[in-house]
Amino acid sequence: MWVSDSYEDIYGRAQASLSRGDYETAYANFHRLSERLSGLKPIVRDRRPELLNLLQLSLLRQAEIHRIRGEFEQAMQLFERLNEIAPEGRDSWRRSMALIRIDMGQPEAGLDELRAQAVAYPGDFQLWLTIGLECEALGRLDEAEENLRRAAKSATAPDDKADAYLALFDFYRAQSRVEEALAAWDQAWAAHGHAPDYVFPVYQMMWENGDLERAHEYLRQEKNPLRQGFHRGLLAAGEGKPDEAIKHWKRVAKLNPLDFDEGHEAWAEAALRVEHAPEEVIRTMAADLESGNVNLHGLILQAVAEARIGHIDHAQQALEIAQTAGLRSRPRQEKLSAANWALFDELVTSDEIKGQLRHYFQEDSDGEVNASSE
Repeated sequence: MWVSDSYEDIYGRAQASLSRGDYETAYANFHRLSERLSGLKPIVRDRRPELLNLLQLSLLRQAEIHRIRGEFEQAMQLFERLNEIAPEGRDSWRRSMALIRIDMGQPEAGLDELRAQAVAYPGDFQLWLTIGLECEALGRLDEAEENLRRAAKSATAPDDKADAYLALFDFYRAQSRVEEALAAWDQAWAAHGHAPDYVFPVYQMMWENGDLERAHEYLRQEKNPLRQGFHRGLLAAGEGKPDEAIKHWKRVAKLNPLDFDEGHEAWAEAALRVEHAPEEVIRTMAADLESGNVNLHGLILQAVAEARIGHIDHAQQALEIAQTAGLRSRPRQEKLSAANWALFDELVTSDEIKGQLRHYFQEDSDGEVNASSE
């Protein structure tokens, strides 16, 4: 058991605050911890390497909070300090600083640093993958594709190779390059050495591109009844069969989502589309959030349900959590996507409520696709 106000206790409380999204309290505790540890004589830290590790972690968490808040210069200063006290981690600190430079609006400086490291460590698939994803976010699609392919080629571990090919799948899917996306999908699971564990991204892609025949083909492989029923409804709606769509969604809404390990977001959207009690959606998504299983789609649907019963403050909380997830992600996303807005706009009828919450979402409609990806 940790002693109250010990170094480990302070770190534990700070980490708990960070997990709850209480950045002010988390930062105060991480800063207090780093100041106490920095005040120790070097000989003491040398005798207890776990203290140096705690110091590094506390500085890293402070840098993360600065990055979430958009305080990039302060984050950079902390990485400079890390480089001084733990020079053995300089490659990692330099990578983090390169990404912050991209966030600061200095993409060439950031990418140049990442490219230099990739040349120095050509077998590091993660570097090529990072460059590819950052270039894609910057709209440099040719360079993105080239580096994502380098990531797949350089990866040796099956999971790493699969991750690279799944990134290529997402890249091609975003551009509606369906056949290339399918090839990348197959290569990802070939790397794993077994049949796909899930299939919903493929039938979603087919639906997005209007290939309903192949969407049905892949949907038949779906084993989760929540996902299968919800997407059968989407396909029926896309085929101009609204009554059939409603029947599918009503059947899904009658199921208990907590009887299934996955697919809760599919159940929630089906339920909201047939005017099922929004309170049930809120309870289910809140349970997922507490267990750490909720995703961006689920948070948007939780906000929709809260908005439907007029709980603006609760809807704001859900959207703030979703927005923070984007700020913490890589590449960094300042606001929720236009696709997420399209879903929110469709499912919330009150123009007044939508007007109050519109600022959480991007204003443009570039890349607007269905937001039901899980």
